[in-house]
Amino acid sequence: MRRLPSLNAMRVFETAARFESFTKAAHELRITQSAVGKQVAKLEQDLGQKLFLRSHRKVELTDTGRLVMQAVSASFAGLKLRLDEIIVQRPRQLHVVADSDFAQLWLFPRLPRFDSLHPKISMTLRSESHLLAPPDAPYDCAVLWGRGDWQNCRVEPLFANSVFPVANPSYFRALGRPPALTDVHRHMLIHDRSSYWWRAFLSSTNTSEQADAGRTYTSTALCLEAAARGDGIAIGDEVTTRSYPESGRLELPFLVRRPSPDAYFLVLPITTTGNPSLDAFALWLIEEARAHSRWFAEFWS
Repeated sequence: MRRLPSLNAMRVFETAARFESFTKAAHELRITQSAVGKQVAKLEQDLGQKLFLRSHRKVELTDTGRLVMQAVSASFAGLKLRLDEIIVQRPRQLHVVADSDFAQLWLFPRLPRFDSLHPKISMTLRSESHLLAPPDAPYDCAVLWGRGDWQNCRVEPLFANSVFPVANPSYFRALGRPPALTDVHRHMLIHDRSSYWWRAFLSSTNTSEQADAGRTYTSTALCLEAAARGDGIAIGDEVTTRSYPESGRLELPFLVRRPSPDAYFLVLPITTTGNPSLDAFALWLIEEARAHSRWFAEFWS
């Protein structure tokens, strides 16, 4: 496609797609149903794709039509927001969505540094538990935990990650010697959502059959706090756990770690263009992530 399709055709298509009805679109736009059909047909011709399946009584979006609907709706929403900002001359509000563990344990403590560098940028930070895919609601950027294989978005890797057991520094003091994984017993285990990592760490010991025992929390912060107060041994990771060994509240009793197949990624909508506030935040976030990775490289060495 060499040129942008007609803005009017896209506006008519968005209305028809929202209702999945040419009749309702015509009523909202105050034009004839025939005019709606002509504008949709014009857009289909420009794109070289069928956007609706037409039958005698109804129209239904094709798979391509749904993707075009998402792109057009996001573009119109972004355009309206930007025009509103220009007209009323209010500062740009940056909407950031993040995995709740990342937001609480990594991003939130660092935000004062961003504020000091960019005091005029206003931000809304929405944290969500079990955020496994880009949010449906409008957003400027998101930080997600996963494999980075999401569709209809731009993805920038932030952190590779390793996991490791952590415990209160005095937890094994009564042993009178450095602890080993064979010293781990079922009542000591603290699980973050599942027993997956404890089963991995204990697979080579004679206690592996006990890996499902212990207590399970659905929040990394709760797991780490429970370990810090001496309730048991949790599984930490490089991104969310750094402040605990750094402050001395937790230690790595076994000095073992395993690479995680998942990582944290910066995710951007494919329609994002020309947002200086977002550019500043993304650049700052990537630099902070690099500095964090350098800290752990020195920690392991």
